[in-house]
Amino acid sequence: MKITAIKPVRLFCKCNPIADALSTSTGRQALLIKIETDTDLYGIGEAFSYGAPLDAMSIILEKQIAPALIGEDPTNIEKLWNTMYWRTIANGRRSLTMGVISGIDIALWDLLGKTCHMNIAGLLGQCYDKIPSYASGGFYAEGKDVDALKKEIEGYVKKGYKDVKIKIGRTMDRAGAPLSYMANQKWAVSQEEDYERVRAAKSIIGSGLLAVDTNASWDSYTTLDHGRILADIGVKWIEEPIPFEDIDGYKRISKELTELSIIGCETMQGASNFETMVREDALDILQPDIGWCGGITEIRKIGALAKMTGHKISLHCFGSAVLFAASLQMAAAMENTERIESEENPNPLKTDIIKEPFDTDDNMSFIVPDGYGLGIDLDWNKIEALSL
Repeated sequence: MKITAIKPVRLFCKCNPIADALSTSTGRQALLIKIETDTDLYGIGEAFSYGAPLDAMSIILEKQIAPALIGEDPTNIEKLWNTMYWRTIANGRRSLTMGVISGIDIALWDLLGKTCHMNIAGLLGQCYDKIPSYASGGFYAEGKDVDALKKEIEGYVKKGYKDVKIKIGRTMDRAGAPLSYMANQKWAVSQEEDYERVRAAKSIIGSGLLAVDTNASWDSYTTLDHGRILADIGVKWIEEPIPFEDIDGYKRISKELTELSIIGCETMQGASNFETMVREDALDILQPDIGWCGGITEIRKIGALAKMTGHKISLHCFGSAVLFAASLQMAAAMENTERIESEENPNPLKTDIIKEPFDTDDNMSFIVPDGYGLGIDLDWNKIEALSL
């Protein structure tokens, strides 16, 4: 079997505006990557973009990376990953290039599973048939007060979720607040209002795990100032509170803020960077994104690193159905998986492009699809309708 083509599939749909500590989203996008072969089999993956221009990622794919793989055997995945990495090392390693590599890698594993008549989790030595999840939501939006947030969280609990993550940190009441540099500063709250949002969420989920996410908008001293208050309210996890480059800051937080588990970093790429964070004792729970940090091939190494050093792993997942399926398959193959992120914002790219929805038990643990490869059946008519 040989690779004959690698094609980008750019998806976009509008959404009601929502915001985190920094960014505002008015639409959802995804870059799917399709690998075609000289057989009737193909592989599909997703390169996560964090809002980057899909055109730019498509050009990297088509002009720089895909030509190196045409004619190659797609089952030689480790070889192909290293080919992509080393041929782009001067301008790659991080950012959009590694995102594209991630999407291609997922597609290669999807194709291998189809070739072997196994799901990806089975190829990797499956540990679990279902994966616990937490509801990921609690964004800021027009007219969304504390009562509206409580209704949102109540909806998650009715679905069966025990654990919830909300956004915090969209405040302007400190010097140098990063939000002041963003295009949209609407829906900012005071620090006390933010605490009220956290208290409201905790009042709904009771003994469940409450996580908060500042989207790296704080510094270490701000995190220490607020972290103990958050812990007193009942928060258990704080996600990527500061930029991942500030390793000393993470060490400071982890050492002094023992009441909270520090999880991260979704925006970090490459196993070597996670290895540095572990070696410096800077994180409690590792949180890579499979469509950004290097794909399944690199997540396997990060998962093994976490296991060897006594760390749990909880995959970040905020993309389409393809990314969620890949995350489920990978999470099921890692014995130290803690939970998986389950986005609850309306997202047609996650819910509408598959023929059958993802299945859960009554406690919102997701059943790992047992079909070949990613295990999902894509609706290509819906994909075409959402394509740019």
